Formats: sequence, C-alpha cells, structure tokens
Amino acid sequence: MTTTAHDLPKQSQRQRSKRIELAIVPGRSLGPFRLGSSLWDNLNFLLEKSQYFPSVELKYSSEDPLLYDFIIALPYNGLHLRYDGSLQRLKSIECYDPSKVKLVYQNNDVSSSRTIPTFLLIYKSFGPTYPGEFDASQSVYTLKYPGLAFTFPIPTKHTSLYKSSSDLPLEFPDGTTPIASKVILYSNSNSWQQASTPSLPKVIAESNASKSTRYGKIERREVESVIAKPDKGITLVFPTISHSDTGGTNKSNNQSAADGSSNLDEAGSDSNSSEGGVNKNSISNTVNTFIHNRTVSIQLHVSTPQDILAELGKPSRIFYKEEDKMKIHSNYDHNNNSFTSNSYPFELSTTETATLTTATTLDDKGAQPTDYFFNYFHLGIDILIDGALHVCKKIVLHGNIPGHYDFQKYKRCPFQITFPKKQKKNKKDTSILVDVYVEDEEIITADMKIQTIQERIPWNDSNIIKENGQKKPVILTRGSSEQNPFGSTYLTGNDQGIVMEVMKNGCVPTVVLF
Repeated sequence: MTTTAHDLPKQSQRQRSKRIELAIVPGRSLGPFRLGSSLWDNLNFLLEKSQYFPSVELKYSSEDPLLYDFIIALPYNGLHLRYDGSLQRLKSIECYDPSKVKLVYQNNDVSSSRTIPTFLLIYKSFGPTYPGEFDASQSVYTLKYPGLAFTFPIPTKHTSLYKSSSDLPLEFPDGTTPIASKVILYSNSNSWQQASTPSLPKVIAESNASKSTRYGKIERREVESVIAKPDKGITLVFPTISHSDTGGTNKSNNQSAADGSSNLDEAGSDSNSSEGGVNKNSISNTVNTFIHNRTVSIQLHVSTPQDILAELGKPSRIFYKEEDKMKIHSNYDHNNNSFTSNSYPFELSTTETATLTTATTLDDKGAQPTDYFFNYFHLGIDILIDGALHVCKKIVLHGNIPGHYDFQKYKRCPFQITFPKKQKKNKKDTSILVDVYVEDEEIITADMKIQTIQERIPWNDSNIIKENGQKKPVILTRGSSEQNPFGSTYLTGNDQGIVMEVMKNGCVPTVVLF
C-alpha cells in the first residue's frame, strides 16, 4: 500500500495557528468534527477556517484509495481525522498532542495552557470506569469510557506494576501521575482500533437534535444511497427523522411523515416520486424518534426541470454548455464511415478546460438550443437538461476519489447500478426487470474497480468493450501536467445506457447514464 499525502491550499503560509477550543462529546463529536460526517463537508470546513487550521494533509492509498482509510492530518492542531475509505465518513478522531488544543468536557477544562491532562484529572472529570488495558510492548495504559479512550505512557521503571494487576495508575510510587498522550473518540465499538462509521440516520438524528450553532450547522438533506438503472434513471434514498411528542405508534408517525412533517423535508413534497414517498416500514430509533426512507426518482427523458427542482431543491449551480468535446465520437462511426447517434455520449459538466487526444471539430449547420446542467455538489450528481425538450437527458454520478481531477468538487455519491436479471431459456436471453435490487452478481457499487464492473455488467457479446474489440477506450486529458498532476483517464462503455471514466488505478470516479 502506498500512502499519498497532499497539502490542501493555504490562504497564507505566514498565518499562525490559533489555539482552538474543542468540546468533547464521547461517542459523538470533538468540537466541530462529528463522527459520521462526510469527508467533503469537513474538508470544506477546514478550508473555510484556515486561520485555525493552517496546515491540512490528506493521506490515502494511491493504489486502493477506497479499500483503506483516509486520514486528514492537522499537524498544527495535533489532530488526526480517520475516514472510512468507501463511505468517506468520519469513523474516529485522534488528538495525538493535547497540548496544541484546549479540550473541554461539560464546561471543565481537560487540557489547556493552564491544565495538564493527568490521570487523576481525567478520572475526576469523567468519573469511574472499568479497568483499562496495559500494552507491555509499548508501555502504554489505555483508559476507556463509552466512545472515548485516553492513552498514558508508563515509565519503564513502573511497567512491572501493571503487567499482572488491574489497579489504575492513579499515582506512581514516586508521587507522580501519568499524563495523557492521546485522546480518541469513536463509535460502534468497544475498541477504537475496530471503530466503524455510525449509521447515517443516527448522524442525522444527532445533528438535528443538537441546539449548538457554535461551529455552524449544514442544513442539507443527506442521501444514503442512489439506485441507478441505465436507460431509466436514478432513485435517491433520503433517511428522514420524525419525532412524536406523545410517544405514539409507528402508524401515527408514518402518517405525520407522509403529510410532510419530517424535519428533513426541505425540497417540497414527493408527489412525483414513483417509489411512493415514505417507506411504510418505519424503524423506531428511540422512544420518540422514528426513521423513514424518503425516495426521489429522476427519470431519463421524462423528468422536467420543474420535477427536479420540486424534489431536490435549488441546485448548487446551473452550468450552460458552450461546446461538446465528445461530439466527434457521438456522431461518426469510423467502421461504417457514417454518422450515428449516441455512440459515445459522455458529457463534461465542469467549467474547466477538458480536451481529448483525438480532438477535432465539426461545423454546426445552425444554432442549436443550449443544454444545461443542474449541479448538485452536495449530492454528488449532475443532471443534464435537454435545451430543446427541457427534460432530463443524462445523469452524471461522481465518486469523489482522491487522485482524480474533480476530487472534492462533489461529495461522494453512494451509487449502486442495477441491471436486469438475465436468464437463459431455450438458448435465448430473456431479461427480467427487478424493481430496485437484483442479485449480487448484477449489482455494481461505487467502490468496485473497472475489472470487477466489466465482469458484472450483463452486456451482449456484440456490445461489450474489449481491449482488442472494435471500440477502444477514449483517452481523456484535462490540461497539462501542471494543471492536472494526476494524469489522464479513459472512458469506456456502450450504447446500453452507461459510460464510465476510469483512473489509472482502475477506480471509477465518474459514471454517466443516458
């Protein structure tokens, strides 16, 4: 595994780090960093608050960025933020140098310029707990609370006292007491080493329940999954939280959610959703909190801009296409020396200059209506609207993979691409459309590499892309090596409604449905 670290842009190299105050909420958050929050949101926050976080480093595996965890290192603040590589959500927070920040728990200082985080102070502040664990190989004692751990280096001359004893190292025989070297927050585990990301509905419920605006709150709907079907469109699944003051039944809460009382319903009613809005099977999360799944469907060649705005709200940006750099591939068949339609329909939805190694131009016979994109950066999707018909023409799903040109422009889209189930009958293939989910071998997820994807897509032999086939991948470059140090990518796909962009490591950062 190769680890790559990138320094994110700094507004001023001369700015000095200000000592920040971070409130400890065990199992939930450390200051503005909430467990389960997205990499995209946190990086944007760090860039906006560069006066407090002057140095930001992102560490990841360049060969398998989705298989291993990401780490955001904040050296000036003594913090490590660890993210699940596939979900890109925060799973643990490590303060490896408490002297660089001010730590507060229930309005009491745990570590500051005047307070040293000794074992006695922490035990007094957080209360009694079970005996900790002593690692003799590293001479480190770990004291654990639910969702919180403190590590204390033990001097070599005192290690024998704790190898076979359950006593707490409150005080050494010489009268000194251990000082905490690390403070670690985590969730869903008895050990921070095995910490996992909290569920998205839990994150939403805790965020909505929080009354604090000290660090700011992002009032956006969070998408849990995006079910995509080539030739058809996508279905977005939004976890929605509703509350009952009377502790009523699930049925009454379902009715209130169906009436639009959900506190996450920001974009209007779901009357146009083909999936029926609220899932009838509500899950009771706490005594008075219920979780529902609200679905929104965007259909290719059917959904209008009005439908999309009603379901998803105002886009982050509307971008009008000025040119189509894939036009030569979508209009000309080199084998038959004739023009065809949609033989390679990939769209570029960003304002940056993007060129193809085979770039040429075709003269337009007349002015054509301008297509335009609805960019939803916080959902990780773009929707191309036909300039003449004003219906959804194409949908672009973004994986937000580090090492890609568009990294951090879009939040990671948690897409799953499903295909009709193939069955052989009388030596003929028959397609059976399954509503949302199909068997595992016919599902493509956002963390799969291109080799696995090509094996799972049930393409016809005459259309499948092969290295020695009739259609070769199209090379896509985005400027010089100075403008794009990550190098070129290539496009692969066919006429069955899907085109994928592929990186050199085999990851798929972009999928286009048409």
